Amino acid sequence: MEYWPLVNARAHRLGARRRIFNDEFGEQYERLMEVLCYRPALDNDDRMALVYYLLLQDRVEEAGAFFDAVEPAKLPTALQYDYAKVYLAFCREDVKTARVTAAAYKDYPVDRWRNLFATALTQLDEIDGKGVAKVVDDKDRTALQGALAAGEPSFDFTIDAQRIRLNYQALTEVRVNYYPMDIELLFSRNPFVQQYSGPFSMIRPNHTETVALPGGAGKTEIPLPKQFLKTNVMVEIVAGPVRKSQAYCANAMAVQVVENYGQVTVASAETGKGLAKVYVKVYALPINGQVRFYKDGYTDMRGKFDYASLNTDDLNDVEKFALLILSETDGAVVREASPPKR
Repeated sequence: MEYWPLVNARAHRLGARRRIFNDEFGEQYERLMEVLCYRPALDNDDRMALVYYLLLQDRVEEAGAFFDAVEPAKLPTALQYDYAKVYLAFCREDVKTARVTAAAYKDYPVDRWRNLFATALTQLDEIDGKGVAKVVDDKDRTALQGALAAGEPSFDFTIDAQRIRLNYQALTEVRVNYYPMDIELLFSRNPFVQQYSGPFSMIRPNHTETVALPGGAGKTEIPLPKQFLKTNVMVEIVAGPVRKSQAYCANAMAVQVVENYGQVTVASAETGKGLAKVYVKVYALPINGQVRFYKDGYTDMRGKFDYASLNTDDLNDVEKFALLILSETDGAVVREASPPKR
C-alpha cells in the first residue's frame, strides 16, 4: 500500500520500544511482518517492500541496508527501484547519484512519475545554489508550501561588534528603529527575558533609518549609528507587518560565570585585567515561586563577585539565577546561570 503523504511527528524512537503512531500504517506493517516471517528467505520484491515501509518510519539506515541487498536486474520493473535510489541518495547526501538517476526520467511519459523525478531535480538545483526549487506538480502540497515560504518576506538578525548582521529574503528595504533603554530598570522588571521589546512597542524611536537591501535576498551588515556605539539600545527592524527586536548592551567587558561555584569574574575585554567596583545585581527563579531579588554587590579588585552565597538556606530553593553586570564606564551584560551543585 502507498501512503502519500505520511508525516512523522518524531524523528527518533521514544522509549525502549519502537512505536508507529499512525494506526492504519501500523496495522499494515504488522500484516507485512506476519507474511514475511513465514518466508524461508526474502526475495528482491520483499526487500523493496521493506525499503519503502522502513523509509516511512524514518529508519533510513535499515532501509539502506535492505536496498543495497536488492538485485535490480531481477525486479519486474526498474522505475520504483530508481526512485528509491534517488530518495536514499538524498538521505546519504550523494547528489551525484541522485542527479544521474533522476535525469534519466526527465521525459518519462507518465506524468506522476515524471513529476516526482523532476521535483528531485529542482531540489538538487537548489542544493547547488541555482535558486529556490520550482513547483513541478501543483497538487504537491509540500512543494507548494516550500515555494510560498520562499517568496514570503522574512528576516532575522543579530548584533555583534557594533554591527547589525541581517539575513533576509523577498525584501528590498527595511526600517531600523533605535530606542535608548535603561537596562537596570528593564532587568529588574523582567530578569529572565533578555528580549525587552514589550515596553518599546508604543514609544516613538529616538532614531530611524531606512536601509535598502540588495538582490531581494541574502545577507548584509548595517553599522550601528555612532551615537549608540556606547549606549544600551533596543534595535527594532520593521519590514511590512513583520517586526523583530533585540537589545544591544554596549560593553567592553569579558565576563566569566563559573556556575559550579557561584562566582562571576569581570575583566576588561581589551587588557584582560580584572575590573573592580562593577555592580552585579542578582535575581533568582525559585523552584516553586515567583522571581525575586536575591542579592547585589560589587566586584572586588580582582574583578570577582560571589553571586550565590548568603547566610540563609535560600540557595536550596533556586532553580536559576539572572545576573546584571553593570559598569559605569564599560557597559552592561546580562547572564543566566544555574545554581552551584550541592
